Amino acid sequence: MISLRPVRLQRIKIWLNNRNDFEALMKALESFGKFHLSIVSHLPSSFEETFFIAGWIPARSNKEFMEIVAKTTGGRCRVRVEEPKMGEDVPTLQNHNEILKPFEKIVNSFGIPSYWEVDPTFFVAFSFALIFGFMFADIGHGFILTLVGITVFILHNKFKLRVRGILSYVFDNGSLLIICGLSGILGGLLFSELFGYHVHLPIPEFTIPDPIRLSLPFRPLEKPMSMFKLSLLIGAIHISMGLILNFFNRLLRREFRKMIYEPVCWLWLYWGLLYLVFSFKLNFEAWMKSPIFLWCLALPSALMFMGKLTTERLDGIISFIEALISTVSNTISYLRIMALSLVHSVMSQMIISISGGHPVVVFIGALAVIALEGLIIFIQTTRLVWVEWFSKFYKGDGRVFKPISLKEINVIMVKHIYRDVSLR
Repeated sequence: MISLRPVRLQRIKIWLNNRNDFEALMKALESFGKFHLSIVSHLPSSFEETFFIAGWIPARSNKEFMEIVAKTTGGRCRVRVEEPKMGEDVPTLQNHNEILKPFEKIVNSFGIPSYWEVDPTFFVAFSFALIFGFMFADIGHGFILTLVGITVFILHNKFKLRVRGILSYVFDNGSLLIICGLSGILGGLLFSELFGYHVHLPIPEFTIPDPIRLSLPFRPLEKPMSMFKLSLLIGAIHISMGLILNFFNRLLRREFRKMIYEPVCWLWLYWGLLYLVFSFKLNFEAWMKSPIFLWCLALPSALMFMGKLTTERLDGIISFIEALISTVSNTISYLRIMALSLVHSVMSQMIISISGGHPVVVFIGALAVIALEGLIIFIQTTRLVWVEWFSKFYKGDGRVFKPISLKEINVIMVKHIYRDVSLR
């Protein structure tokens, strides 16, 4: 299942006047497994005591939840269901399949997506695999990594093999290894590399038209400038995707004014800048003569500046300058794709040279390259996602949806039964 937003939740409020019903319901909610407890309180009085429970459930589980409450309390309670209000602090429940789980961990390690923003897990999976594949471009190395991933995936999911320590990061993320291995194979096909050897494959040539002027496939070591262009192009596409997601985040939060002057003008300006760079390089005189400079650089810059100035005052000016600088610096950071691709090719050829072409030595060397380069490339790809990409749209200031547990219930019932308890 591909989920582009956190699971839709509803707020639940329950009032009861019977202690036995309260205790039975709390245990039933633990068995239900989909109730995030926010508040529980007990209001004793001379006539009757009132118990109040508030929390969150997935909207799709509403019917099941109401049946459990009715069955447990015999209808001796009052229940109110409410939709969350815009901007309210709502917990985040993610629902991703086994393939996307490792990428969910990458996202959540940076920060939990807010209920009011796009969950970028699917987009991270796509872009992470693409970037990793260009840096790890080798058919043979990608094939071995895919086999390792399939083996780990089967051992972990079918045979329930569990390991501790640093190896748990490998055994818990077999699907990540499979996807990265397959992307490495695709990159190897594009660059015609197999265990460091250049191979001739029946892949049709195609050319990205002006102003980029890039012909594929090619060998990075033989055409470093083509790899330079390709790295910048990948960075431009990735950053543009981030700005488009920024647009949808603003739309979800109903920030319509910011939606226009920030992501729209920012993207407009960015594409204009890219066109000028690819067309005229750093010939600023040619920039000034081009109509693109006025309509796709000066105009969106002015609109973005005025929008930030009118809404954020002095902070808006600083934010505008920071956006311009970060856009350029973030795009340049994607040149690490070129650097690591070249390093990967050089290391593979060094293994071939040292081994004299002996198959066993080449294979052992390939394993060493896969382990070392795989780790380095994973770290650098994660950095590109976290720093260069997430800065364009992702806040990650949400909090995790935690189903109420039996331990939590016992703490509440034993220690806090006579006072309000507010749980985030």
